[in-house]
Amino acid sequence: MRGVSWLLAVLVPAVALAGVREVEISLPVRPKLLLTGHERVYLGPFIREAPKADVPQQKLGFDVAQEFERYLRRLLRRESKLQLLPPVEGLRPPAADALALARATQFWRELGSQTGADLIVAGSVDFQVQDRSGYKTEEYVSPIDGRTYYRQVLVEQTGFAYDILLQVYDGRTGALLLEQPLKDFQERADRSFDEFTGMFSNLYALENQLIGIFVPRTVKSKRILFTD
Repeated sequence: MRGVSWLLAVLVPAVALAGVREVEISLPVRPKLLLTGHERVYLGPFIREAPKADVPQQKLGFDVAQEFERYLRRLLRRESKLQLLPPVEGLRPPAADALALARATQFWRELGSQTGADLIVAGSVDFQVQDRSGYKTEEYVSPIDGRTYYRQVLVEQTGFAYDILLQVYDGRTGALLLEQPLKDFQERADRSFDEFTGMFSNLYALENQLIGIFVPRTVKSKRILFTD
């Protein structure tokens, strides 16, 4: 033990005196799906998932599922070399909930045969304008006696919430290859907002996760280097 103590006594001052430099590096991240990058992909259909029993579905002035499909098409065109197939007119979802979608193997197999798709990207999406206002407990120091007390403070938090379940099917067999949940909440400081704009401000925050399903990407990370 005496030898260990002596070694620590030598090393600690040496580390303290050594130069320290923070560097930012780019780390490669593999996509969720192992693809060549040139697959034929059919997008849709997407459904708007019904909310929980205690959360009524909000009426919006636009089709959430349709707008998400358009957004995903633009994103994949910009960020990948996948061959995006044209939509089939009048195509209706085979079910009204995500679990039933995953079981509709014959539907996905027939859609793949009809369109020539290698992959079919579908799933469910829900978008909600949420009011999370409520009371929370916080500490404060009294200026009178200097003691710490606790009090209830009303916090108003309004924003946009996304709940997405992205499903990828094999166009030849109709089998479910990947199921990826994506959730996000973007806070707004005020209550005056446009729902359509809010929807896409939320989607931008999810871009990295969405594109990371299909193509390689890089993430920035900081490391500490010890120099002489």
